[in-house]
Amino acid sequence: MTNELIKVDRVRSAEEAAGLEALGADLVGVSLTADARFYDDRTVTVEQAAVIGRALQRATLVTAMELGRDPGRVLRTVAATRAGMVQPITGAIPPPEVREALADAGVGIVYGGIEIAHDDDPGWVFSAYAGEPDLNAVLFHVDVLPEYRDSWAFLRDRAPEYEEEFQIADLDELGRERPIVVGLDFTPDNVREIVAALPSVRGIALTLAEQGRRSDARFHRYADAVRVLSAYQPASGTPPMG
Repeated sequence: MTNELIKVDRVRSAEEAAGLEALGADLVGVSLTADARFYDDRTVTVEQAAVIGRALQRATLVTAMELGRDPGRVLRTVAATRAGMVQPITGAIPPPEVREALADAGVGIVYGGIEIAHDDDPGWVFSAYAGEPDLNAVLFHVDVLPEYRDSWAFLRDRAPEYEEEFQIADLDELGRERPIVVGLDFTPDNVREIVAALPSVRGIALTLAEQGRRSDARFHRYADAVRVLSAYQPASGTPPMG
């Protein structure tokens, strides 16, 4: 990957944040709004998000929240949490006045809620953003084949049998076009293989949850995320740099 970013979303405590940062996490996400995809208690308050942010020594706090039409409210929340980036709680594009206010404050937007299915045309993945000026986008979080529990194995072994299927090369090409982090079924056994196969992608993304409401909800339990990031560490034991 061109820049080995590690993004972990839905962190719910300072202890989790510090542990993940020690394992190389560069972007630590907190959610101020409940995520309909999951059954759990990983939604935090503004005050809790601020505590999590203060626990970070190096990583950047990413606050996932509703970005409505009130730039003042958004900026007050950003200031209270000391977030370096914000992420809309859904895939919706924030209104121009909110994007402008965030840009003026030096706070970039991470666009999430982007899912790629096995039969998607690569040209359509970012079509919703193509005609929108001044996105203030610093990163796009893309979940790849969430409908498959073994999404990486499908991409690697089965997709090449069908030319019309979405391919690993398509994903890497998207990484050349835009700054993206990818969500896949990362395990201690496949994370290094995935990183090596996607040299143009900015990094990996893990979403923490305890239980999904939907069969296609991609997530890692905290202990599993720790195992993945531990396996991702270079042989020297030094965390990858973002």
